Amino acid sequence: MNLVHGEGYETKVRAAELLREAGFTALANELQFGSLASVEKDEPIFVLCARDRLAPTAIKTWIEAARISNVPDHKLESAHSLIEAMDNWTGDRHYPD
Repeated sequence: MNLVHGEGYETKVRAAELLREAGFTALANELQFGSLASVEKDEPIFVLCARDRLAPTAIKTWIEAARISNVPDHKLESAHSLIEAMDNWTGDRHYPD
């Protein structure tokens, strides 16, 4: 998926470039190619990071709800890949503050 062309498209492209230049590759890719590519200007979002010990469990719960709702398999596979990437991340983990 590429950035959704529409209002804010150029801003998202530039933001992704700046993030990538600063070393935030995963965040830049999510903004440019992931679910954040289609986020609207005032749309509320909820972000989970690998440092959050509860993130994989929350994503697993989403996967189960998504499966029941017939979400396409590629979305479920993407979520499973994210859990694996979070499990392999070597940074410090903690419970949400």
